[in-house]
Amino acid sequence: MNIGEQAAWAVIAANIIDFAASMVQIYSGVVKEKKKILFWQTLQLGMQTFSMTLLGAFTGAISNVLSVVRNLLGYYDRINWPVKLLLIGVQLVLTLRFGDATLVTWLPFLVCTVYILFMDTKDPIRFKILVTVTFVPWVFYYLVYHSYTGAFFAAMTVVTNLVSLSQMLRQRRQQETKEGGDPG
Repeated sequence: MNIGEQAAWAVIAANIIDFAASMVQIYSGVVKEKKKILFWQTLQLGMQTFSMTLLGAFTGAISNVLSVVRNLLGYYDRINWPVKLLLIGVQLVLTLRFGDATLVTWLPFLVCTVYILFMDTKDPIRFKILVTVTFVPWVFYYLVYHSYTGAFFAAMTVVTNLVSLSQMLRQRRQQETKEGGDPG
């Protein structure tokens, strides 16, 4: 097999793995509880790390490994400012080391920094907004690295998160109306 054939097989294998990871990713979009979201994201990130490595998307793979650590720390409520700064610092150093100084190789760092800075929000609606917004740049990242299933399903995850967010906002408004009562 020549190098071109090997690269083609790597793209196919990575997209199959990414497809399985994407099924988990989409499911996480309908989950409303923070700890469950973090669990499903951790499983998905582990699978996608392998896929990204096959595609040569090393800054994305690094970001995913650090995101697994971040999610585990978040799951056990161990996120504080020193931990956040350490995670951001480690990702910065690894991005400088393994990135090629293009905007696309910086996307994982930028997205994950935003996520880390705001992930300890207690408001489930704000957390859902954070999850939704931070998925958008991944669509472009996946496309650049030929992870077509990753790009498609990241976009679908944004859509499912928006639907879930809409439901959460409607439920909150109904609850506020119910608690406020109708004086008339």
